[in-house]
Amino acid sequence: MRTKIFFFVAFICLQMHGQATYNSNQFAAVGDLFYLTSANNLALDYETTGANHTWDFSSLVGTSQSQLQFKNPTSTGFLWLFIYNQNNTNIAATNNDPQTLNLPGQLVEVTNSHNFYKKSTTDYRQTGSASNVNYNGTQLPLTNQYSDADIIYRFPIQYGNTDTDNSSYTINIPTLLYQENTLERSNEVDGWGSLSTPYGNYSNVLRMKTNLVSNDSIALLGNGLPRTIRTTRELKWFDTTQKIPVLKVTQSDATGSWVTTNVEYLDAQRDFQTIALFSYAPQNPAAGDTVYFQNLSANATTFAWDFGDPASGALNTSTDEFPSHDFAADGLYTVQLTASNGTFAQTYSLDIIVGSLSTSQFDLAETTAVFPNPFSSKFKVNKPLFDAQYTLTSINGQTIFAGKDIESKDFSDLPAGIYVLTARNDKEVAQYKLIKQ
Repeated sequence: MRTKIFFFVAFICLQMHGQATYNSNQFAAVGDLFYLTSANNLALDYETTGANHTWDFSSLVGTSQSQLQFKNPTSTGFLWLFIYNQNNTNIAATNNDPQTLNLPGQLVEVTNSHNFYKKSTTDYRQTGSASNVNYNGTQLPLTNQYSDADIIYRFPIQYGNTDTDNSSYTINIPTLLYQENTLERSNEVDGWGSLSTPYGNYSNVLRMKTNLVSNDSIALLGNGLPRTIRTTRELKWFDTTQKIPVLKVTQSDATGSWVTTNVEYLDAQRDFQTIALFSYAPQNPAAGDTVYFQNLSANATTFAWDFGDPASGALNTSTDEFPSHDFAADGLYTVQLTASNGTFAQTYSLDIIVGSLSTSQFDLAETTAVFPNPFSSKFKVNKPLFDAQYTLTSINGQTIFAGKDIESKDFSDLPAGIYVLTARNDKEVAQYKLIKQ
């Protein structure tokens, strides 16, 4: 009889332990600052879940870091009546990460980006957003109020909870940008247990699975783009001792199966190895053209450029993040970028052919040129260069392969992560970003 009573009490205690509750007052508040580390371990088992489950992701290896800061909406710098009404918003969040697009005749900078939320005892919802947009020297404040708020969490968060909500907003900057977005969000708290990350061990977490279907209609610079429907999924682990999810996994729907595209975990502030990378435009510069450089580096705070053009004198170097350079004569120029932070530095070089030779500098974000992408073992180049020499490098600059017959190479043992494929012959240079899963 004692044995039965013991197991009954143990069972009740286990169930009580499993009933972790995450309330509104445990979530982030104005003044909080967090550091989120991204990892390249995309192939781990993030799917398995359930009651009293143990997730061990202590093997994650961080590659970069961002910050998330929560502020009073009235301190964000926007003179917008919406943010002064606490019925609309009472908390704002920013990652303090400006975005710049440096193209010939089109310099677009997006700075001071904030998302606005209303946190209550019952839910946490996004109600608006704002940014400063600098377009060719003209700065425009871009403010957006959701017509239907995006209810991100409903409180309390408990094992077994499910909810579905729809949101929508419209952004309109005449002649520059029009965007109409609708979003369906479905949340399910489908697991509880313990979790380990490189930052810490959490003994009583809740896991939330979120399916997102986003429908976008966009016109940029007056040109309508095809309607885009994206299906993504987020997996988040909450611990009652932490104010934001301690682990977040983002996945995309690839032909009916989920592919992990990003992993980030709550961490302390730290430096990571810098990644020096850039692209340029126009793709086929002639002598006398201004070439604009798009800096794609990561984890860097300072930049040193050498344009390989000593005839230009003092203009041959720059410390700008997004510089431009005039190449006065035909020729092959080796441009170098050294990206640094307080601890690390890395140099990346790229040949630019000016004048009679042509170059094809494909966008590093292009995924259709190489397939499958993401890949698991082998891939094919959909846009091959004639008699090309291929180089596959890791995101930190390590050479994985150099040669011509790359399509026959089996990369099954290659660690999951992001890689850069460079193809070049005596007339052309092409680059592609690959994801190894």
